[in-house]
Amino acid sequence: MHNHGSGLKTGKIAKKIVLVGNPNVGKSVIFNHLTGKYVTVANYPGTTVEVSSGFLKGSGDKTLVIDSPGVQSLFARTDDEKVTVKILLEENPDIVILVADAKNLKRALMLLYELSLFKFKTILVLNMWDEARARGIEIDEKKLSEALKIPVIKTVAIHGRGIKELFLNLNKASIPEINFLLDRKIVEVLERIKKNIDGKIENPLGLVYLFLVGNEVTEIILKRKLSFEKFSNILKIREEFEKTLFEPIEFVLLSEVNRHIDSFVKEFIRKREIIYSNRFVDFLHNFMIHPFFGFLFIGFILYLLHLFVGVLGAGILVDLLEGKLFGEFINPLLIKLFNLISIPSLIRDFFVGEFGVFTMALTYGFAIIFPVVLTFFIAFGILEDSGYFPRLAFLLNNFLKKIGLSGRAILPLILGLGCDTMATVTTRTLETKKEKIIVTLLLALGVPCSAQMGVIMALMAGVSFSAFVIWGFTVLFNLILVGFLASRLLKGEEPFFIMEIPPLRIPSFRNIFYKTMARVEWYLKEVIPIFIIGTAILFIFDVANILDFLEKIFKPVVTNILGLPQESAIGFIMGFLRRDYGAAGFFILKEKGLLNASQIIVSTVTITLFMPCIANFLVIIKERGLKTAIYISLFIIPYAVLIGYIVRIILEKWPV
Repeated sequence: MHNHGSGLKTGKIAKKIVLVGNPNVGKSVIFNHLTGKYVTVANYPGTTVEVSSGFLKGSGDKTLVIDSPGVQSLFARTDDEKVTVKILLEENPDIVILVADAKNLKRALMLLYELSLFKFKTILVLNMWDEARARGIEIDEKKLSEALKIPVIKTVAIHGRGIKELFLNLNKASIPEINFLLDRKIVEVLERIKKNIDGKIENPLGLVYLFLVGNEVTEIILKRKLSFEKFSNILKIREEFEKTLFEPIEFVLLSEVNRHIDSFVKEFIRKREIIYSNRFVDFLHNFMIHPFFGFLFIGFILYLLHLFVGVLGAGILVDLLEGKLFGEFINPLLIKLFNLISIPSLIRDFFVGEFGVFTMALTYGFAIIFPVVLTFFIAFGILEDSGYFPRLAFLLNNFLKKIGLSGRAILPLILGLGCDTMATVTTRTLETKKEKIIVTLLLALGVPCSAQMGVIMALMAGVSFSAFVIWGFTVLFNLILVGFLASRLLKGEEPFFIMEIPPLRIPSFRNIFYKTMARVEWYLKEVIPIFIIGTAILFIFDVANILDFLEKIFKPVVTNILGLPQESAIGFIMGFLRRDYGAAGFFILKEKGLLNASQIIVSTVTITLFMPCIANFLVIIKERGLKTAIYISLFIIPYAVLIGYIVRIILEKWPV
């Protein structure tokens, strides 16, 4: 992708199509159908938000398709929503495809109304049509199309149904006619602002509408295009209007438009009696979100994860790969081969020594961590595809409020179990700066990524389930404690929670397979190279006696405070590279019989709460700034040691 100016441009483009829609409506699936396999993912110019783009199939690289981030409204409160508005205003698309969840036409029409103010040629796609029908919802799409004067297409994108009709209707896109008679006071203030920008901007009503609610993107555009006097005038008009209201302008506009849409949709939606209802699915849904039984279900899920990831992945598969394949076959064979080759011992040790690329890095990466990561990715994919995570967000919303978060925050926290670095990037979907900082802090503090979780489960597999519970409880308690204190110390507005709960589904094997393969590809590309680089650094440190020097520095902390053998210092040194790599160092010490059960718990608690890995640290700088990244790290390191010390004292009195 070649970026010129502020937009996404690649060569000579005849047309631009932008996909817009609420989160989780199947927009990306439709994007993949439209573009095929040749897709580019890059940060949108001037932002840190990734945007997918590709060429329309059959267009000969002439029609660019852009998949914008999901939005609740063009009012744009999150970073993702701001980027969607930037794409619409800067790319000036020829066609906007509004992808809607057919079960929630009303929510889509709110977006359609906002798009209509900008005079974009639009197509409305009613996706997940099968799920709407299962709920007894019938939409007269022909009548709706006639009323809106735009094509309305039914699709079930995941199965490719309706995609052909979408292709056939691309050239029929037109400006939607969705005219509502808003309250007289709103119309008057919109007209007063519009008079100040007439002649400066084409089709200004959309900009005026978004400016009225304080949309940052439109403010920047208007400030750039208007004189200082004109811009000051419209700011004054907005301030005067705000003073006449008892609620924020955003709520006033939303409720006004919502009132019109409520009466508008009644003409096109018919609810029929559901002939067949899956009572078990309904029971399961209610069980998952119940204020008591929902938490029992969480415990049940965690136990299943322990069996699948902890026992199968970290126990059986690790024993098979690390103990048999690498321990008895691959590593002994490689050591013999290198001994037969006439090369300096230094080079031989680099590959097959104590800190060898083969005997340490690849053994860690493929034999110890990969089987656990793989089983975790499969389990994560099943939970994700089933629709459980939105229910978890709903269940935990009231609890998360106590630590300054909304239910929406559970999603990046769960994603952190896959990769803290990527989860930190997804905090941009949260609405307030305060919430973003708290979630970033909690991810860096104690949400173990899949690779680290893999090593921890491998460590605990040889101790007991109670040891795993102690570790889990300690980490969770400290996440809650730090979150609670941070919510009281940090200033900022409190978030509010709105989330569509999708229906429960039987997970699709195809979806889980492709998601797992994509995550495995990430692991092979991102994690394995870090293991190799980390091992090379340790090898150099060992040869140069730097490792001994660092061990002496860390020895008082490791032995006197944490009560661990001095060799454990290596684990914390490795932890500066990656926390999972540090945990792997403790796994080796356990294998050598240098750690007892209590020391394993102390070491795993401390390394879990240890400072963020280098990759995560760099992303925190990118997302939150250097000062915040430094403050987070300076807090986490001594805090991790303090909690490790407390756990040590408790276990000395009550050993496991």
